[in-house]
Amino acid sequence: MDLYICEKPAQGKDLAGVLGVRQYNDGYITGGDIAVTWGFGHLYEQLMPEDYDPRYEGYDSWSDLSLLPFVPTSWGYKMKEKTAKQAKTVLGLIQKASTVYISTDFDREGEAIGRILLAQANYKGPIKRVCLTALDNQSIKKALANVKDGSETLPLFHAALARSRADFLVGMNLTRLYTALARSIGFREILNIGRVLTATVNLVCERERAIASFQPTPFWTIQAQVNTTKGSFKASWKPPQTHADANGRCNQGDFARGAAQACNGAAAQIVRSEQTPESETAPLLFDLTSLQQYANKRWGYTADEVLAIGQALYEKHKLLTYPRSDSRYLPQDQQGDVPDVLSAMVKTDPSIAGLVQLVDPERKCRVFNDSKVTSHHGIIPTFQAGSIDSLNEQERNIYDIVRRYYLAQFLPAHEYLRSEITVQCGPHLFLATGNVTTSPGWKSAFGSDIDIDPPDEEVADEQEGTGSAALPAVVTGDACILAKTELGEKVTRPLPYFTEAALLGAMENIARFETNEQLRKVLNEKSGIGTPATRAGMIEGAVVRKFFVRKKRAIRATDKAHALMAILPPAIKQPSMTALWEQDLDRIEDGTIPVAAFEAKITNWVCSMVNQLKAAAPVLSQADGPMAKAFEAAMPQKHECVFGCGGQMMRFKGSNGMFWGCQNAECKKTCSDSRGKPQKPLASDEDAPDCPTCGGPTKLRKGKPKDGKRAQNFWGCCDYPNCKGILPFVKPKPGAKGKLRIFNS
Repeated sequence: MDLYICEKPAQGKDLAGVLGVRQYNDGYITGGDIAVTWGFGHLYEQLMPEDYDPRYEGYDSWSDLSLLPFVPTSWGYKMKEKTAKQAKTVLGLIQKASTVYISTDFDREGEAIGRILLAQANYKGPIKRVCLTALDNQSIKKALANVKDGSETLPLFHAALARSRADFLVGMNLTRLYTALARSIGFREILNIGRVLTATVNLVCERERAIASFQPTPFWTIQAQVNTTKGSFKASWKPPQTHADANGRCNQGDFARGAAQACNGAAAQIVRSEQTPESETAPLLFDLTSLQQYANKRWGYTADEVLAIGQALYEKHKLLTYPRSDSRYLPQDQQGDVPDVLSAMVKTDPSIAGLVQLVDPERKCRVFNDSKVTSHHGIIPTFQAGSIDSLNEQERNIYDIVRRYYLAQFLPAHEYLRSEITVQCGPHLFLATGNVTTSPGWKSAFGSDIDIDPPDEEVADEQEGTGSAALPAVVTGDACILAKTELGEKVTRPLPYFTEAALLGAMENIARFETNEQLRKVLNEKSGIGTPATRAGMIEGAVVRKFFVRKKRAIRATDKAHALMAILPPAIKQPSMTALWEQDLDRIEDGTIPVAAFEAKITNWVCSMVNQLKAAAPVLSQADGPMAKAFEAAMPQKHECVFGCGGQMMRFKGSNGMFWGCQNAECKKTCSDSRGKPQKPLASDEDAPDCPTCGGPTKLRKGKPKDGKRAQNFWGCCDYPNCKGILPFVKPKPGAKGKLRIFNS
């Protein structure tokens, strides 16, 4: 039997339809000598420390530093409880299979899903790989016609294995260690530390520290209205180097004021006028990161939202190819598919037919480059014809911009005339630039109301005096007048807070944030932390773990994040280490280094870090030591125990909101939060009166609303329903004891 293992049920049903198998069973589809089954993502997960050794069970074990470092002697997996039934179904089918076709997503994790299942079933037969990049029928047929031997994609599994083991070793050891240190100074939250998570959090914290310490400095600008016989335009003053900072800004106010006054209304001359024809090729296709950046800048979508939208367009609507791509190119052989893709686009949305008629499907363009294609190619529309009306607003937005980027590849270059004019007034120079489109080319795919590249909040404002407006056709030597000059006094600004788009860009190109020159040279230009498929989840995970909060479009670090980064050594938090590990994972995927060598390096590093930190633990965790000082702002609020034990209560966030808990081991009572302060319960069991019917104990109960009135508290017999004695509860007035009215039911 040929068995095809897919990643999800929808993927399995699509593949089964093309294979012609139609008999649906519980967890698989059969037909003839073919079976198609699926997972729900991973059906197995790594064993946890307590699965290897019972000493690691329970949260209390986290305080025992003698248990660290923890390194498994052999690695194991366990079946996920929620999907155990499906896992058993798949294992049973594998044992009957003569050939297995791994048909999961064609990436590291997809490969791991299939390989782990085969290992658990002890499968020894032939393995083939179906490289699915889209789920429309034509793309599936193409993948089935180009099945790879399993040996060709085994390095993908090795890279996934190495990544998961590295994350386990770093996360399990350092999270437990720092959480234990924090507990010793009264901080009770878990301090998650991860290979990618911590480096990402540190990026945001470092940016915020730079903003907080930034010292603004003043500078001056001059804008001039230039009048000539051939027209008027605006130009910006270019201060001489002797009166400017390293960025060319005038930092001497008296000199700027003098220049503005001297040039106001003065005669001047055009000393340079140049017009240069320029051309611009279409932007590359989207990979996941660039699509997330675009959508965040234009519509404010989070990276996680964009991934979910892309996944829906891939799995549900089948209108886009695999979204978790890290390539912006296409294989050369897809040039022949262009007419079919264009036809499907028009059937999906007839309103785009006019634009499609402008493109040249045979146009040779840079996007077709086999050497730049990884496991997946750039995100493009599929051969599948759907209905644009079936998409919600977010799906339509993403589909629309992806198809326009695809169409742009088959349109000519955008051509324009770039003009530069230099004006001289005495010793002072003014510059104006402008662009005039001569042929729209690929920009026709977007129209005037669509941002081709929305402005990046990280990029400084465009210089004054530049723009896209046409400049008059002046020539060198023409006379002119500076009809009006405007002096502007400004101050330098710090870099802005990270937006999600900017943070994704930082994670993708980490070398520009490395301060160590030697490390920067080692890092590739495209060295990153995480992968396109994991970065969105990493940012979302930092929010869930209370390291990040979203404030409008900005990603801000919490006090907890700043506290943790303050006490972590650079070796743990600097992104360069993580980026270098990512390079090693790429080499494992290429088959150039073995998993064992990478694992040994990570193990040695983790053990060294843990042992160093354990040795420093007595100093770090002192009452007035580095940990206590770092976490001062992040510590929960404190209040004297309202139950009168003399201890301190601390404020925590629980599943039902904020609450207070006493830290006195002999008390440990909790109560609800009222506007940031502990609220003692209206009454406790110690205050309970005796039952008026049987004389036994009572407890405070809450009645039901009646006749539109609010529910009332009352004392009810603990022996209910055998005894139905009750007493009304009267809330005590401040400073006085409440009175109880006693009656029998």
